[in-house]
Amino acid sequence: MPCIVIGVCGSVAAVRIPELVRELKRKGFEVNCVMTEAAKGIIHPNVLEWASEKPVIEKVTGAVEHVKLCGIGGKADLLLICPATSNTISKIANGIDDTTVTTFAATALGSGKKIAIVPAMHESMYKNPFVKENLEKLKKAGVKILEPKIEENKVKLMDNEKIVQEVLRLLK
Repeated sequence: MPCIVIGVCGSVAAVRIPELVRELKRKGFEVNCVMTEAAKGIIHPNVLEWASEKPVIEKVTGAVEHVKLCGIGGKADLLLICPATSNTISKIANGIDDTTVTTFAATALGSGKKIAIVPAMHESMYKNPFVKENLEKLKKAGVKILEPKIEENKVKLMDNEKIVQEVLRLLK
C-alpha cells in the first residue's frame, strides 16, 4: 500500500483535509498527517486522526517520525503539503526547519522523496515577489507545485478530486 504524508499548515483551507484524507484512503493509500501549531488552531488533530486512522504527528519526538517516514529508506512515497501557506513555502525554500511540516520537508528534500505542495493563501500573499521566487526555488529542487485556483482574491486549493488525480499521477 503506497504511503503519503500530508503536511497540514495554518490556512483555513485545512478544513478540507479530512475529506481529502478519506478520499486517498479509499484509493488504497496509507495516510499519515503532520500538523503545524497554526494548523491546530484551525482544525483539531482528532479529526485528522479519525480520517487517517493513525495518530497525528504534532511534534517531532525521539521516535524520529520524520526520518522513519521521509528519511532515506523511509516509508513515505510522497510528502504532500496541503494546504501550504506562504510562511511554510518560504521556510522550506530557504532551508528553515522550525515546525513539524518544515522538518518533514527538510528530511524529504535531503532523501530525494517526492514532494508536492498545494498553496492556499490570500492572493496578495501569493503575488508577493518573494513567495513567487520561493515557489520557483522549490520547483528547481524538484518539488511539484499543484497550481491553485484564484477566486475572490484568494488562492484556493484545487478540488480534492484533482489533488487525488495529481497524487496518482505523481506516484505512477
